[in-house]
Amino acid sequence: MASKQKTIYVYDDFSFDKTSLMGCLWIDVLKGEESYSFEFDKIWLERTGLKFTPDPELMPYSGRQYPSGKAIFGLFSDSSPDRWGRVLMNKRERMLAEKEGCKPSKLYDSDYLLGVYDETRMGGIRLKTDPDGPFLSADRGAVVPPWATLRTLEEASRKLESDDGGAIEKWLRQLIKPGSSLGGARPKATVKDTKNQLWIAKFPSKNDENNTGSLRR
Repeated sequence: MASKQKTIYVYDDFSFDKTSLMGCLWIDVLKGEESYSFEFDKIWLERTGLKFTPDPELMPYSGRQYPSGKAIFGLFSDSSPDRWGRVLMNKRERMLAEKEGCKPSKLYDSDYLLGVYDETRMGGIRLKTDPDGPFLSADRGAVVPPWATLRTLEEASRKLESDDGGAIEKWLRQLIKPGSSLGGARPKATVKDTKNQLWIAKFPSKNDENNTGSLRR
């Protein structure tokens, strides 16, 4: 069986004045499993002088490189949602499948990676599937909410976390993007203050032993 291949163009948003192409993440899908390789852009390597890479497993040379002992390089797993964000994305997929009367599609690691809203993506990288296209995710409905909505987001996380019967569309709309870029297991969301600075709001969880909130820049 022939494998299917996807290409993700990876851009450096931390080294230079302007966002620059850093390389390509190659994804092969065979028998329902993804395998990854990465290749640095030669111009990026020249500009950085081969002095550093954003991942200790990636060496500063041209040619494809493969992760050792794990599915994907840490650079990309750090930029992907962890348990909470994946819970939201999976619930959204089930909700959409129910509306269309079909089975939910399997979400791969690359789907989670590309599903993160560009403005709130962590790790100092930006992604495209078309070098002439937008940075992903480009969903304008995913604009980071102001922190005046914290109470609404907290209530949404509580309702969604306690839902044992499936997806709740109202609450998913509140949380799917503000929380999908964030790692960790507990409910959380990204919000903006009045100066447009980003904050991470961590909400109470039904599994908490102590009632302690958190807000971080």
